[in-house]
Amino acid sequence: MARYLNPQKISLLVLSSLYCDSVLPVSATLPILSFITAQIIPPSLPHFALSDSENSNNGVVSIHDFENALASVASISPDQTLLDLFLERLWSIDSLDALHEFFDGLSDLLAKPGQGATGPEAEPSGKRRIYLSRTSPLGMFIRRAQLEFTRLQFYDASKLWSAFINYRQPTAASGLEQTEDPENPVFDANLPNLDAIRGDDLFEAAYGHLARDKKTDALASTDEIERLLAFQIDQLQRFGNRVPDDMKEGLRQMLGPTSTTPSLAHFVSRFFDAWRAGDYTSSFDHLHRYFDYTMQTRDKTYYQYALLHMAILQADFGCFSEAIAAMNETIATARENQDMSCLNFSLSWLNHLSKAYPKQIKASGYGGMLGTERDGLAFLKSKAKETKMWSLLSATLLSEAKMLLSNGGPVPRAFEQIFQCSHLNITHCLTSNQGAQMLMQASMYGRLGMTHLSNTYCDVLRVCYGSVCPVDDILRSICHTAFISSQSGSYSEALKILESVKTADHRTLKFHQYVVNNSALLRAKRALRRSDTDTAAHFIRQLQSFSPSDPEILFQLATLSIHQQIRNGCYSAALQRIEDLLAELKAEDADLYQRIHLLTMKAMLFCRTGEPEKGFSVAMRAASAAHRARLWPALWEAVCVIAETLVALGEFAAASRLADAIIPQVLEAGDKQLCAKLYAVQADAHVGLGGHAMASGSSYEAEIVQADLFLDKAGQCFHQIEDVRGESETLAKKALLGKLRGDEAGAAKAATESAKVVDEAGERGVGVIC
Repeated sequence: MARYLNPQKISLLVLSSLYCDSVLPVSATLPILSFITAQIIPPSLPHFALSDSENSNNGVVSIHDFENALASVASISPDQTLLDLFLERLWSIDSLDALHEFFDGLSDLLAKPGQGATGPEAEPSGKRRIYLSRTSPLGMFIRRAQLEFTRLQFYDASKLWSAFINYRQPTAASGLEQTEDPENPVFDANLPNLDAIRGDDLFEAAYGHLARDKKTDALASTDEIERLLAFQIDQLQRFGNRVPDDMKEGLRQMLGPTSTTPSLAHFVSRFFDAWRAGDYTSSFDHLHRYFDYTMQTRDKTYYQYALLHMAILQADFGCFSEAIAAMNETIATARENQDMSCLNFSLSWLNHLSKAYPKQIKASGYGGMLGTERDGLAFLKSKAKETKMWSLLSATLLSEAKMLLSNGGPVPRAFEQIFQCSHLNITHCLTSNQGAQMLMQASMYGRLGMTHLSNTYCDVLRVCYGSVCPVDDILRSICHTAFISSQSGSYSEALKILESVKTADHRTLKFHQYVVNNSALLRAKRALRRSDTDTAAHFIRQLQSFSPSDPEILFQLATLSIHQQIRNGCYSAALQRIEDLLAELKAEDADLYQRIHLLTMKAMLFCRTGEPEKGFSVAMRAASAAHRARLWPALWEAVCVIAETLVALGEFAAASRLADAIIPQVLEAGDKQLCAKLYAVQADAHVGLGGHAMASGSSYEAEIVQADLFLDKAGQCFHQIEDVRGESETLAKKALLGKLRGDEAGAAKAATESAKVVDEAGERGVGVIC
């Protein structure tokens, strides 16, 4: 494989020589020059670690592309098109010696030093010619092609000649004056003089490999393959999946068994594939090979990006101290090479790492070197504006919006950051950042209680931007949709959504584990509500032994284990676990929503253990924090616990008014579990109001009827989410109310249904365990 030359470039040189011979009419000059320059000046590819624009794959131009471009172009000859002249000159290169003469004659196309470019000039023979300036794009292309051919060794020159024969072979009928005889090919003018025909030993020694190499000969030069590899790396990093099998096979054929392997090949076909597959040992090995090649060639152009990937790989593997050490080396190398893109991206990644894994960063001893998150984001935003790195600026704006939401900052300010990010994504076509922006919007609307709008944004992300967004964003949107479905009790639909994710679409261990973990959490929650404690404990133990690294999954797992302890009656252990989690989240400056949710659980636990006064103060603190941060779902949970506490304290009218105030919003959000709790609180409050009426000698039947209606609604909600204990308790309360009203038949029916629910749950639990 030649380093620069290939049959496509030889054909471009032939077309350039025709242009210099002034065989083109004036009307065809601009289209032909545009066609040539489009091939010799490809679109510039950015560094493969960062990209702000979309790029297209610059594949090899076939001989049929030349035919399509030249077939309709006339020439100065009345009976010939430009395609006829092109094929005639292409087939005039009829031997390896003729190929050498062709490259030697390229000097005649260039103006002499000091002469500059000239227009059509009359030769002594009367023929007009165009001389190219040595510094023009076309002149530089010809000079480099001539120089690269001179540098070729005989083996590489013969391989180039063989590839050129196969490349132009489809045009044999048009390029030769006579039809080529399959038994006596004339692609080499020396063959007839030597009486060499197909099947002779001489022909087989010289050209016997042509038929075998027709499909495997690389038509791309090393320079083009390196640009192709750089493009593929950019795409792999953009989407985050593994190298497809057809791409690996295509690269293997292009490189060939005897070709020099570019250093980027260790990056594309080996390092990325091993990394995404979870084979960290092989990925480290191939990354070190890339280091070795760059040091041997003294090419430090991408050295800092190799260090950057080393840091990301170490963090993915769980070695955070080594990851930050490698990132510090990346920053030092980027400063040395004055690579602001790599430098700013490294700082952004350090900021993300400190926010995502604060406990691990602190344990590694690098917690104090990163500074505050607010200062880091302000620095990154200013640098991104200075260097016009719009992709980094878009990501920084999203990080700033996430920080505001996490700390309970003003929601309008967070919306402003998101809309600025959206404007940048649309203006500069940053489609790879569109997924993160829409996920942030879905999360924000979910915090505002607009569940339907949050789910709609996830659907829009998958339908409209699924082909240009990273796989990670697509999977997170799918899991978010499944979580919303589970809130309304549609567990089967949620599991189908998660099972619809095909492993073949990403073939990445980390993504597969993320989907499996979410599925296990969903199954554990369903089993816990069904009172199938053995199955729930099995899933929770599996998740705990796996130790997922995603902070959201870790928090959901922790809260699920607390709910399991509460259902099993281990209140002291649950309270201790809540206290430990609150201390950890406060030390890590974690999301305010998570801390409020734990405070609400703590208040609920106090209420259930006979200490409603303590629970009331904790629930009020949680409600106040949620109201300031406009976290409406967290506020509704806290108000529900406050109402439950007020019922325990005998303040039935206040509890009823509080529940009435938030039930419509909770119904609109679709949280069936919270709806069931609120209806149950309303039923208890009305029973309490009925007791007060009875004590004062007033009529209490209306309150009992209201309580019975609310119990029916609570039972329906508990049945939808398959909460066996809640449904059984609701039916038991209905039986008591029936006896209170004197409805013995209704009371017996409710008691029978309650026992039936418990029996069915027990049978279903045994079946699940088996």
